[in-house]
Amino acid sequence: MPKCDHMNFSAEVDVHRLTRDEGGPVTGYMADVRVRCLKCGKPFQFLGLPAGVDTQSATVSVDGLEAHLALCPQGHEPSALDHITANFAPERKH
Repeated sequence: MPKCDHMNFSAEVDVHRLTRDEGGPVTGYMADVRVRCLKCGKPFQFLGLPAGVDTQSATVSVDGLEAHLALCPQGHEPSALDHITANFAPERKH
């Protein structure tokens, strides 16, 4: 199989409304995100997130192929701009 440069992607996002009880009030929202290369179909893994599910943060599935992202309508929670951090890893040689 020829080497793929992974130039074009598709992403799937499912957004879920969270409730404590079936039919109860919405207590939060989660987005589940998956990304794959359009040319070769190879799924991409999310890096730097802990595995599991956290309704107040970002996590990843055990295989790393699906990010679970807590979210809310704009203005309902403090802005991420209130506590920005930057972490630049050294370039990886594959």
